[in-house]
This record gives sequence, C-alpha cells and structure tokens, in this order.
Amino acid sequence: MLFNLDRALAKMDALGLDALVAGVARNVHYASGFWTRNFEWGSQEALAAVIIPRDALQRATLIVPEFAIGNLLETPTWMPQVRVTEFLNTSLLAQIPEPVRLDPLQADVEKLYGEKVVGELAPNLVAGVVEALRALGLGSARVGFDDLRLATHVSRELTGLHWSDAHDAWLDIRKVKTPEEIALLRTGASINEDGLREILPLITPGTVWRDVAGRFREYAQSRGANLLAARKALQFGAEYNGVYFPDLMFADSSWTVREGQTIIFESWGEYGNYAFDMSRTAHVGEPSAEYARICRTVSETHIEAEKCLRAGITTHQAWQEISRIAYAMDIPTPKKTLVFIHSIGLDIIEMPSGYPAFGRVKDWELEENTVINFEYLYFGHSVSPYHLESTYLIGKNGAECLHTMPHRLFQAG
Repeated sequence: MLFNLDRALAKMDALGLDALVAGVARNVHYASGFWTRNFEWGSQEALAAVIIPRDALQRATLIVPEFAIGNLLETPTWMPQVRVTEFLNTSLLAQIPEPVRLDPLQADVEKLYGEKVVGELAPNLVAGVVEALRALGLGSARVGFDDLRLATHVSRELTGLHWSDAHDAWLDIRKVKTPEEIALLRTGASINEDGLREILPLITPGTVWRDVAGRFREYAQSRGANLLAARKALQFGAEYNGVYFPDLMFADSSWTVREGQTIIFESWGEYGNYAFDMSRTAHVGEPSAEYARICRTVSETHIEAEKCLRAGITTHQAWQEISRIAYAMDIPTPKKTLVFIHSIGLDIIEMPSGYPAFGRVKDWELEENTVINFEYLYFGHSVSPYHLESTYLIGKNGAECLHTMPHRLFQAG
C-alpha cells in the first residue's frame, strides 16, 4: 500500500499521540488509497477523512461521502472500517426506491456495505469524525490533525479532546516511500522523459510553441498521466515585449521557435497522483563552442555532485558540499548556479522540514527510500542558461537516478 504504517506508528510514539486524523485530500489518499475526482476541485473544505489509532489498528477508519462508496470497488482500502456521510443531498436521492437493480454494481456495493461500513449515515464530515472517535474510545485522547479547521469543529463536540497540529508529522511520514509509491514515481519519471523525446523532433525554426507543448500534453495523457501546468505543458521559456527569454515561466505559448534559441524544459505532471518533475536543455541548431563547453562543464559537475546524495546526510549538508563543487566550475559567474533539493511524491515539492516549508534554507535528513529531485540550474546569461534536474531514490550506498535521459545538452532543429 501507499501508507508507511510502521513510520506512522513510530511518529505517533515520538509525539505522544493516540491517533492521527487526516482531512487533507492527499493525506487521505495516502493513508487509505481512497480517491475521488472531487478531490481535484481544490475545495477549501475537507471531503473525507481517515483516523489512524496508535493502538487497535484493526479499527483504522475511513470516512467518505456516501455517493463515493463505489470508488472503493475500484481502489479497495486496507482499512477495516468505513463510515459514510451525507454530501449535499446525494444520499437522499439514493434512498428513493428504484425498481431497477444495477447489478452487478449494486450487488457489489451492498456487499461492501456489509463488510466495511459501520455506524449510521452522518450529516456531515465533522459529525462523522466525532462519531468515529467516540466509537474508537478516542473522545478524550491526544489526536493530531492535518486540518486545523476540522480539528476545531470536532473539538467543539468532543470537549475533552486534546488536539494538536500534525501537518508536519504527515509530511515526515510521507518522506520515506513505500515500494508502491516508488513504483508510481518510476513510472511517472519514465513518462516524463519519453514525452521530451517525443517532442524533440518537432522543435524546428518556425514551429509555434503551443504545437510542441500540445503534443507533449497529448503524449503524457495517452500514457495515463496529467500535467500540472496544462495550459503551457512545458514551463520555462517565453517572450516578453517581443524578446525571448529561456528562463521565464510565463504562460504565453504563441511564440515561434527560432534558430539559435536555448529551450529549457521544466516538465511537471502526475501519474497515479504522484508527481514527476525534470529539467533538460535543448539548443536549436549548432551551439557556439563556448556554450557547448559551459554545458559540458555543468553536466560533468552535476554527475560528480550526485555522489553527495546519500542516506544520513541533511539537505543543508548536501547543499554545502554540492555548492562548493558548483562554485568552482570554470564557467562565467558560477555562483549563478542554483543548487536545489526537494522531496517529491504526492506533492511536487514536499519539504518535510516544518511549517513554513518554503524559505531560503530548509534542512531535513535524507533517509533510505526518500525520493528527491536534485536540480542544477545555471542561470548565467553571459552566453545562455542551462538547466538539469532529475529524480533520485536514496539508498544505503548512494542515490539511484530514476531517469535514463542523459545529463547533457540536446540539439534540436
């Protein structure tokens, strides 16, 4: 399963918690396997929840809108108990007698109810969580929530509840990936780089960029993936006041490819709800000798820097080691190289370093089976920028790159 149960139990022990509750969609999916397309609405209100007790694990509970109970036929949950809630008036509709049965779907849903569903239909998610905690004997327990609005409303009903913010705890649990998670991340990395290979032959002078980006989008979707930047598909590179800049992230894609352009791919997406993210750089036509030399130097140094990525080191220590290597490169303004390390998984940038996660320097330990992205982004403009980024699985003896696409400059056109 996706959920790292052993790590969750250890985290609860360390924090002195009797249970964890998730209401954030990604954490609900991570803990239970449950997913509904309604999660993609970007709703500010939790639609489902999970409760993970530290004891009596056989009673871990998933709470979902009743209309979505059929989703568990497609993606079964390991959790032994399911509770259902009303969602708008969908349950009211379902209770109207209907002479036509929808076999085999109806029969399988009824079987699922008999095997998994406990308790009565709750009028809303807060009531569902309250009743579940009471039934689990956790009404006055120490419970960590990832959604503080949910925690606040639940505590108004359970006045003896000792609740705390567990947002960071969930990120820390997710930092070390399970085999199922790693498999999804591998597949996403493969789709991403295959999509870049697919579009390279299309990049010729006179081609409108939206046609290239559209083909990348179509290819990714044909492999079952989605793009996080669907409007543009490929991020870096845009025109501003008629001048092309290779490292802008503007959404306009109406510009045409020209001879001599540097095109930086920053391609983002998700497969099975797990993110993929990589950077490569292409030059339209023959690059100058100096630019080719800069790119070779950065590529060679990037490969050398990979050796710094290992279990037991912190990201700040890795950043220091890699930055020393980068800043010694024989290229113009080597300190214009951005060294960036971030965890990747259900979020494209997962920073298990405590809220707020985004700032100048964040420090967290690399552990075995952590999956990270290591970026070497040269922003020097004396000739042209050059970016490299790949995904790595941290192992006992170093890091395994999940990409096979070489770390070098590509020539297009």
